[in-house]
Amino acid sequence: MDNSFLASLSRLRCSRASKAKLLTRLVLALALGTSAAFGQSVPAQALPTEELERYGDAPMFIWGNGRSEPMISTHGSFTSYQVNVDANGQNITNDAANEPSISIDPTDRNKKVIGWRQFDSVSSNFRQAGWGFTTNGGVSWTFPGVLENNVFRSDPVLASNDLGHFFYLSLLTTFYDNMWRSLDSGQSWTNLGFATGGDKQWFAIDNTSSSGHGFQYQCWSTAGNNYGGRQFSRSIDGGTNWMNPINIPNSPIWGTLDVNSNGDLFIGGVNGDTLQNWCVRSSNARNGGITPSFNQATPVNLGGNIVAGKSINPEGIMGQIFLAVDRSGASTNNNVYILASVTPFGFGTGGDVMFVRSTNGGQSFSAPRRINDDPVNHNKWHWFGTMAVAPHGRIDAVWLDTRNAANNTDSQLFYSYSLDGGDTWSANVEVSNAFDPFIGYPNQNKIGDYITIVSDIGGGNVAYTATFNGEEDIYYVRVAPPALRLLNISTRMRVQTGDKTLIAGFIVTGTEPKQVIIRGIGPSLNGVGAVLSDPVLELHQGNVTLATNDNWKTRSDGTSQQAEVQATALPPQNDLESAIVTTLNPGNYTAILSGKNGGTGIGVVEVYDLNPVANSELANISSRGFVETNDNVMIGGFIVGGNNANGKATVLIRAVGPSLTGSGVPDVLPDPTLELHDGNGGTIATNDNWKVNDQAQQSQESAIRATAIAPANDLESAIIATLSPGQYTAVVRGKNSATGVALVEVYNVH
Repeated sequence: MDNSFLASLSRLRCSRASKAKLLTRLVLALALGTSAAFGQSVPAQALPTEELERYGDAPMFIWGNGRSEPMISTHGSFTSYQVNVDANGQNITNDAANEPSISIDPTDRNKKVIGWRQFDSVSSNFRQAGWGFTTNGGVSWTFPGVLENNVFRSDPVLASNDLGHFFYLSLLTTFYDNMWRSLDSGQSWTNLGFATGGDKQWFAIDNTSSSGHGFQYQCWSTAGNNYGGRQFSRSIDGGTNWMNPINIPNSPIWGTLDVNSNGDLFIGGVNGDTLQNWCVRSSNARNGGITPSFNQATPVNLGGNIVAGKSINPEGIMGQIFLAVDRSGASTNNNVYILASVTPFGFGTGGDVMFVRSTNGGQSFSAPRRINDDPVNHNKWHWFGTMAVAPHGRIDAVWLDTRNAANNTDSQLFYSYSLDGGDTWSANVEVSNAFDPFIGYPNQNKIGDYITIVSDIGGGNVAYTATFNGEEDIYYVRVAPPALRLLNISTRMRVQTGDKTLIAGFIVTGTEPKQVIIRGIGPSLNGVGAVLSDPVLELHQGNVTLATNDNWKTRSDGTSQQAEVQATALPPQNDLESAIVTTLNPGNYTAILSGKNGGTGIGVVEVYDLNPVANSELANISSRGFVETNDNVMIGGFIVGGNNANGKATVLIRAVGPSLTGSGVPDVLPDPTLELHDGNGGTIATNDNWKVNDQAQQSQESAIRATAIAPANDLESAIIATLSPGQYTAVVRGKNSATGVALVEVYNVH
């Protein structure tokens, strides 16, 4: 060890907090030095048997005196927003906050709530239940205060039900819990009362359509336990009343729980005595008329041990076990996933983020997979690993990571995702700037015990603790696969007259104008039967006609637009076809394709994005027309693209028929079916009735509803898919060769 470091230690005259920080670094230096020098196998370290949360300092009766500018920290394409700010959006100095738990409103993902351990002064370890809410997607936050002033509370865990009601489980100094509920998006809370519980509690809500819908399940540690080691309870009335706790086989601690689409309950955790990780299942917890029992317990190998008291987080744990279940209705439906930060077997330092999965209801698990993709280095810490599963099956994982730190402790938030049930994972991505995890300790040498993530269709919502401004603060950041855009959208079908013309709607989203070319194609179509011989194109916004065109080389006023159209490199091939080149502000637009002089035939309406780098995009297209049979079905084409070859676009495709009667449309298609094909004609997916995934024959209702644009009629069709760059086709037909007016829609739901 460097002699100058020891000399500086002997001369030190500093505050208690500074000494704690320096001692932490000394322990770290000793640990790293030993590991580097000897590289020997280290016996597994026993986990602490005492509770991790305990009452210490008395209430300070202090609400942070100072204020400073809030921290907004940008790293690459990611922006982290400080959450624990005062009513004016200012940072509160000399306080601390950690152990954030996040929840989002499934009916409006702009509404989110984060709860945390709030320390009003860094000179005290007295903590309370802090919370903040946002209604604009996380760009700004409101921190009204704590659930109860000067009442010790810890281990915050938040969740929401399918109605968008938020719940906040909070640990008291007695090692009992209270459950709180918010019916106004986190703005205010009601204490529902006693909720059993114990140290390091966690809970989950059954939002499936099973018989356990709305049930709440809770587990906690064997330490800080008022029930003689019993660790599990259930509420069947929305968190108001809780059953007498029961034992969980193998006593798993420091883990989480979730339900599959059938309502089966799974609990993950580690046995504090043996260090064995477990996945425990109850198949009857969803039956409110009986006391639950556990009918399966499976040992889980994560390739290492859950650890506590390591130098990276001296008085805390390196991370807990996160269990999540896929309820997408797709091929990965009901997969059980477990992820945790562990110290590899045989080593005493360092940590890796490890992942396993079960495809058979938790009966067995895969070999552990290392998610952090940097070279193996047991001096590096990949800690506080956590994950969530999106409604359509994407797995998002985040963790704190020291790979880039010369001192092996400065940490950054990292992200990786899987689109195939954990078979493969994306390259790790840095999400945050580096920060020192040892500063800002609130008279307690740890930065909490966990961070959390909740995933939606487009990405993951992360709540984490960082010290960007020299204090422990809570931050929100959104992570997602690199997003692609819809560059071209088109629809082909037989154009008739009256209500049976081809009507295409599209939306320009963003903040900047978007230049587009809209084309009406007919004569140049080959091999499709009787084509529309002379297409006429109209562009509308609401009741206002913005432009019309008959023959593409000439504007409606008789002037030439040939050069302008040719400059797009997308001129129609036939002089009788139509084109409109225009720049549109963000908004909703409609293009109508009809035949000149009442002509009919197969035609195509297309919209191309001519400026994909602008801060706006084509968000969706919806085309309406009369669906016939054979070659006269409705065909919607679109192109996914962008600047990132590894990017993805998550799209929802809908075929709508019966619900059009509510808009006064006659002769609707009574039962539409939908097909999605790739550029080579291969079938990616099909759907008849939107609530059921045709391929897996499982319910996909929750995944479709998560987009907030589910079809209104059960007979209508929907496919949700995550797509790579390329060309795609959606085909709408009538079941049993039925005909009628239908709508095909493609939404980019990132």
